[in-house]
Amino acid sequence: MEAGCNAIILTACQVRMARSAQRWSVDELAERSGVSEKTIRRIEAVYGVPPNVTVETLLKLQGCFESHGMTFIPEDGSAEGPGVRFGRYPGRQLRTGE
Repeated sequence: MEAGCNAIILTACQVRMARSAQRWSVDELAERSGVSEKTIRRIEAVYGVPPNVTVETLLKLQGCFESHGMTFIPEDGSAEGPGVRFGRYPGRQLRTGE
């Protein structure tokens, strides 16, 4: 499967952060994404880019999270590193122009 233009290679930390922000269990993420619980647990158990995980699997997870308001911040070599932004979380109040 070819990665889309908005695709980045997710890190294990980004998967953990996104799942936590959504307040999803591993079981719930597995059901929503179509990725097995065992694979999700294996991904979340490491740091960095998960070894032995296909790009297709990471794209399934990325697509699932993005469809629920998550934005992934790619690794850019800065001190901050890769991250996650949750733009449409419940209760968020946006400032309106004055």
